[in-house]
Amino acid sequence: MNNNHYDEDIQEICKKYTQLSKVEIQYLENQAEIILTNRTFDEFDVFIDVRNVFTGEAIVVSHRKPSNNPSIYEKRVVGKTAYRKDEPGPLRTLETSQNSIGLYARSQEGLLIKQTTYPIQYKDKTIAVLIVEKDLSNDIKANFDVSNLDRSYEEVSAVIEEMEIIDQSITNYIDDAILIFDENGLLQHHNKAANEYYQNFGYLNAINGLHYDNLALDLTTFEHIRESGTLGKPEAFKSREIKFDAYYFKIKTIYLPSKGIVIQIMKDISDKKAKESRIISELVTIQEIHHRVKNNLQTVVSLLRLQARRAESPEAKKVLNESVNRILSIAATHELLSKQKEDDVQLKMVLDVIIQNLTRFYAEGPDGIPVQLTSEIDSSIILESNKAVTIALATNELIQNCFDHAFEGIKQENAHVKVEVTQENEFIQIIIEDNGSGFIFEERSQHNLGLQIVTSFVEGKLNGIISTDSKSQGTRFRIAFKN
Repeated sequence: MNNNHYDEDIQEICKKYTQLSKVEIQYLENQAEIILTNRTFDEFDVFIDVRNVFTGEAIVVSHRKPSNNPSIYEKRVVGKTAYRKDEPGPLRTLETSQNSIGLYARSQEGLLIKQTTYPIQYKDKTIAVLIVEKDLSNDIKANFDVSNLDRSYEEVSAVIEEMEIIDQSITNYIDDAILIFDENGLLQHHNKAANEYYQNFGYLNAINGLHYDNLALDLTTFEHIRESGTLGKPEAFKSREIKFDAYYFKIKTIYLPSKGIVIQIMKDISDKKAKESRIISELVTIQEIHHRVKNNLQTVVSLLRLQARRAESPEAKKVLNESVNRILSIAATHELLSKQKEDDVQLKMVLDVIIQNLTRFYAEGPDGIPVQLTSEIDSSIILESNKAVTIALATNELIQNCFDHAFEGIKQENAHVKVEVTQENEFIQIIIEDNGSGFIFEERSQHNLGLQIVTSFVEGKLNGIISTDSKSQGTRFRIAFKN
């Protein structure tokens, strides 16, 4: 077994998804190595999970399979998320530092398992958990698979048979209308919600015993449903939305060929449709607001530029121009939003505008040294507007910092600043780096308003993390957050 491979997993995942220190990660690697060689709990799958700082869920960093028995996992699970709804034990122990003994859980592959979880602590701080898993398949049913949450026709049939035994008042607590027709198309069972809807539709007689064709709210007939079910036409049984009277419904029809019966479930989505209509109206209003905000910001930019041209102090000019770039970074998002109805924007389009503005502003570079500004931005990243504005400001500040300070007092050949934005699953990473002289982040951030803005916005508004690696060969800023 290659232990180095596990060490690399732990380092990579912890650096990417946690705020554990280097010392804590090293300690965790040592614990993983002990577990791999110790063979404690030899007959079970053993895991180490840490807490994902972005999602609050647990994430697997190490997996040791049984030495003699087959593992209950067919696929690699290192790097996968362990959700609280499926595995309550690991997060409970991470939060309480208490053992969680024998809690039932559902594995990433859908098997019912029993977990015992122990805290892994470094200096009284729980940094991870050790999880021992036992497969319950043989205890309950061989290879019992709970991953398919959609009931099969056979399961639905069993439920219908039990409805004839169980007090039907149970279904009266369900808000959706439930209609069950026999092999002749006559309504045999319905719940309270169904009765109330049809009374609102004006039906004066009791609906029990009425034919499907007298109750259908769409254009389908019982014969069509039965024929489609017999011929195996799945399109007839897809969920569909219809409008009837003042209502909107989402209807699901199920045909059980073994019994010849039809089940129809009607969900009232009228409130949802009304909200969608209001949202469309509000989006038009918001679009106009973004247009006006953008125009007002452009007016402020013009005034600041005029003031900068009149200012005699170089320091005053510098501060005013920095303010101009900050406002333009905000205006870039409002410019895009004023041209669309959605509140989400393509991040690449926002950052491209900012990069173009800064390229023009720093055309000659600091001290006359030309600096090349390049970017690689994933065009598939879509963000809601508030996050886009925050990232625009942060990116603007960090690029400005590179231009203003990275090449100060040095003559750097092929000076460059690079912006790289990537997305992996739901996590976004922004890298801004230069090949300048470097600096001590803590010292500069105490006196630099721009860096203070970046730190405050990333941690406060994005709930993300920012890190800096600055050496004599250059500086690298990294921002990471969950989209």
